[in-house]
Amino acid sequence: MRHPHQPKFQQHQGKRTTRQLFLVFLAIFTIWMALSPYGLWQYYKVSREFKNLRQENQRLETENRELLIQITRLQNDPVYIEEIARRDFGLLKKNELLFDFRPRSR
Repeated sequence: MRHPHQPKFQQHQGKRTTRQLFLVFLAIFTIWMALSPYGLWQYYKVSREFKNLRQENQRLETENRELLIQITRLQNDPVYIEEIARRDFGLLKKNELLFDFRPRSR
C-alpha cells in the first residue's frame, strides 16, 4: 500500500531496488552453494567417492571370503593340497611320469 505522502514513482523504485538486492543475494548464494567447500560440487565428489569405496569394500569382502575358504582347504583337505602341488608346482607322485604332448615351438 502506498504511503499518502510518497509519489507512486518512488514506491515502484523501492520495489525494484528490493527485487534487485534479492536477485543479487540469490545469485551469490547460488554460486556459494555450487562452489564452496560445503556446496553441491563438493557433495557430488564426496558421494561419488563414497560409492566407489563401498564397491571396493564389497569386492574386498568377497575376496576375503574366498581366501578364507582357500586357507581352510589348505589346512584341512589333503586332496586339495595335492591338486595345488600338481597344478601350480608340477610335482609328481613317486614312480609317476609326465608326458607332454604339446607341439614344440620353434
